[in-house]
Amino acid sequence: MSRNLALALVLLAVAAVIVGHVRRRGPRRFDSDRIAAAETRMWQAYYSGDSATLGRELVALLRGQFGLSSRNAMEVGKDLARATLAFQSLGGDYERHVLPPLERAYARLKAATDGAWDPAAAAHAELDWWVARRTPGRDSPQHVGRAIARLYTILYGESNADIERAGLLRAQAAHLRDASARAGKGCDWNEVQRILEESYRSLRQGL
Repeated sequence: MSRNLALALVLLAVAAVIVGHVRRRGPRRFDSDRIAAAETRMWQAYYSGDSATLGRELVALLRGQFGLSSRNAMEVGKDLARATLAFQSLGGDYERHVLPPLERAYARLKAATDGAWDPAAAAHAELDWWVARRTPGRDSPQHVGRAIARLYTILYGESNADIERAGLLRAQAAHLRDASARAGKGCDWNEVQRILEESYRSLRQGL
């Protein structure tokens, strides 16, 4: 599983949870700190090579916080895996090979959560931040954060300063982990979780 796939799986899992809460309980009711803690555990599991724990955390987040079935979670994950494997092997031609399975993933997620977004638009936004993380000059937290915020806008139908800040903070958390790895240092997971908590509080405020 690649770094992009791990982060993308987490993004989709959290998207499903938050969409479900927004639609069923209202935008202020999702537990931002609990979701941040779960995401931190998923990142730790992935980067330590513990794929079994990563899978369990993903399913627990989807089922426990929203009630998505294991089958739906697996179907979304398989489509996303196909998209990521294609992305890893290509230097271009993404619309032909990467977008179709990404669009299927978002169509499945839409059906499972009673979402209102356009799966094609969500898939394009997802691919945009994948490409940004791969491209020198576009891989800064600021650029990736804007791309994540655009995805949030498509999924939740809102665009404001709080949502933009949520995207930036999410990208900063990922950048902190990556920078620690490049420097050969252990990651400060408490700080990662703190940034993610701020990110989800900001997202909740913006919805």
